[in-house]
Amino acid sequence: MQIGKFRILLALTLSPLMCLAQDLIINTSGRNSTSLNGNWNYIIDPYETGYYSFHAEVYDQKNPASTSAYYNNYHAKNKTELVEYDFDKSPQMKIPGDWNTQDEKLLYYEGTVWLKKSFNYSLKKGRRLFLYFGAVNYKAEVYLNGKKLGIHEGGFTPFNFEISAVVKDSANYLVVKADNKRSKERVPTLNTDWWNYGGITRDVLLIEEPGVFISDYSVQLKKNDKGKISGIIKLANASGNEKVTVEIPGLRVKKDLQTYADGTAAFEIPVSEDIKYWSPESPKLYDVFIETAYQKLKDEIGFRTIETKGPDILLNGKPVFLRGICMHEEINGRRAHSYADAEKLLQWAKQLGCNYIRLAHYPHNENMIRMADKMGLMVWEEIPVYWTVDFSNQSALNNARNQLSEVITRDKNRACVIIWSVANETPLSEERNSFTESSVHARTEARLISAARAQQNDTGYIDDKMADVLQ
Repeated sequence: MQIGKFRILLALTLSPLMCLAQDLIINTSGRNSTSLNGNWNYIIDPYETGYYSFHAEVYDQKNPASTSAYYNNYHAKNKTELVEYDFDKSPQMKIPGDWNTQDEKLLYYEGTVWLKKSFNYSLKKGRRLFLYFGAVNYKAEVYLNGKKLGIHEGGFTPFNFEISAVVKDSANYLVVKADNKRSKERVPTLNTDWWNYGGITRDVLLIEEPGVFISDYSVQLKKNDKGKISGIIKLANASGNEKVTVEIPGLRVKKDLQTYADGTAAFEIPVSEDIKYWSPESPKLYDVFIETAYQKLKDEIGFRTIETKGPDILLNGKPVFLRGICMHEEINGRRAHSYADAEKLLQWAKQLGCNYIRLAHYPHNENMIRMADKMGLMVWEEIPVYWTVDFSNQSALNNARNQLSEVITRDKNRACVIIWSVANETPLSEERNSFTESSVHARTEARLISAARAQQNDTGYIDDKMADVLQ
């Protein structure tokens, strides 16, 4: 398929239902959550003096209790202590939001900024609490009450940490070291065609769950059978024989399940012939309820098929012509982050006559995907394996695989997503071929798999072994 100067390599994967093995909590909007959005204090730290001692030792490894470590949020009792930071006296910025457009000193800054948010939270016995980030660009090191929760690398995908054993009823302090420096080994690499906005660019949530909770699920049409819905439910901290009920009132479907020993339950449910399949002309979403003895989750899910036949892409068995644009996650010269931002951007696409958008060149906010589901825009979604990634670097490969896993976990139930893309305009090489082949575990999902290639010559055709990987 040719679009402008690009030729797009597409293939359909027809492998079994994806194994839900991710720790990421999905459907955060349908859960019991508390927002930590709003004003956060911040400290600019280009020399990373709050992270390293003057002997270049990492504080959280060599001296975790050091008063010089910014994550300890220490307040000097007098000037003789020579503590050179104080979050409470530092300026504030809005989170979610990039730092480049909120402080003129940070317009071109790439490096480390520390951000701190204080909060109170009373967690009842037997309940569990998770700290969820929609995204932090690029590398996030997260601390709560002086304890390091973990590290996440990748600026456009979500992550979470359990904080049940760390959170206090009052005076909690959450500190994030955000570092958006570019490097050859990162994904994306040094050169891109979008601005490298830094900071906590998406929502920060506290998600409270029961001791046994629904951590993940997939609910989709069964491959090669439009008359059945199949899926899998995963319960965290569950033993076997837990009862799970899946209900779709609009399709008169209700199914009781029992979990296996690993806490999962699989199902197939016949649906009536009057099911309305999702499409741009009729973006039908059904209320889906998943219930256990401990909780009840609601989601809105559309059902559709996507496949290829010869040169055609078939949506619900009928050829569809993709009319679309590439779109960055940017509005009014800043990183877009809200539902209102997503709605405005997608409305502009609809006004242009689009039925399809390519979210270039990284996973966009979940708000964008949810809004596209409702508005009826098909989506090409991709990870930033872009141009000149270090394809011989194992850590870069692991990073790419992780980013792809995180976006698939987050968006696998969204009907609008018809394509997972694994690379964009990458140079030809055996290292590139091996990298791409190793990262394409998206073929465990029932969607088209793609990569974009720049046209190499005047013939309009590309000779690229990546096409074999995507078949």
